Amino acid sequence: MVGGCHVPKANWPAVRSAPVDMLDENTLRDIIHSAQDGIVVTETQGTDNPIIFANPAFEALTGYAEHEIIGQDCRFLQGPDADQPGVAELSAAIRQRRSTQVILKNYRKDGSPFWNELSVSPVTSSAGEQTLFVGIQKDVTERVELANRLGSANTRLKQINDRLEKENKVDALTGIYNRKVLDEEVSMLWRTAQRVGGNFALLYIDLDDFKRINDKYGHDAGDHCLAHVANLLSMQFRRESDVVLRLGGEEFLIASFGADVYKAMRLAQQVVDRVAAHPCQVSGLRTPLPLQVSVGVAVMRPQPDSELQDLINEADEAMFRAKSAGKNRACLAGSVKLVWTD
Repeated sequence: MVGGCHVPKANWPAVRSAPVDMLDENTLRDIIHSAQDGIVVTETQGTDNPIIFANPAFEALTGYAEHEIIGQDCRFLQGPDADQPGVAELSAAIRQRRSTQVILKNYRKDGSPFWNELSVSPVTSSAGEQTLFVGIQKDVTERVELANRLGSANTRLKQINDRLEKENKVDALTGIYNRKVLDEEVSMLWRTAQRVGGNFALLYIDLDDFKRINDKYGHDAGDHCLAHVANLLSMQFRRESDVVLRLGGEEFLIASFGADVYKAMRLAQQVVDRVAAHPCQVSGLRTPLPLQVSVGVAVMRPQPDSELQDLINEADEAMFRAKSAGKNRACLAGSVKLVWTD
């Protein structure tokens, strides 16, 4: 009789190693009853594993007296949470007669939940039979809840870092990338073009007469116009190999991997036409403000020794030529002083 529960004496040798043989049954009983962790012994009967013994620590952990649980399978502690990931592993270990350790959400007699670290091992008799399992149960609620809190905190921290990283790369006024992306995404596209041998096009865009808009209608109106142009550019350039960013002031840059000269000039003229066709509606003004842009286009197939900044300078110079030619147009960089008239 151990804790009011009859345990078949024939099975006790199975849980004894050589030194344990020196201990009498009373000593073993005292050891098990003094254990700080809950201990249960179950039999194997088909798909069920009825409890045949539970120590006082198990009673204190679960709130159940030993006589209330004898004959029950330990599954009753799972309550409504029978689909936990650890349940499948526990069931497989019992079927395969092997040891395992899982953490399960269990419920005490009063309905309160706790996290149970359950270590289960088969007990092999001297005859080589496995008819018993011993389960060691430990309340790890504090540890699990701490881990969950840390996990939640790490998730929130990652969200904050992602948001800060995004804010660091995104222009607050227009919602598109800022100049920092020039040194990251655009440079990455440039290196890709160098590696695979593709064309690389830059469209350097400047909002015409922006100072006049600010002076006449105010800086709020100017900000609305910048955001409006940024939105038009974002709607036009949607490919993963296109990057749209605001350089600062009224200047924008578009990097397009894979575009040759003719495609780049067509895209640039589409930018000019699109902006001209979509005036900006500004709060407080009766009629939308007409807008125009000048676009400089530079295209090359980057070589290993080519520099991105050189192409940016060419596109910038072409943009100023477009302004000098009358604004509201696109101009190609290089020796061919082409002003596009689609």
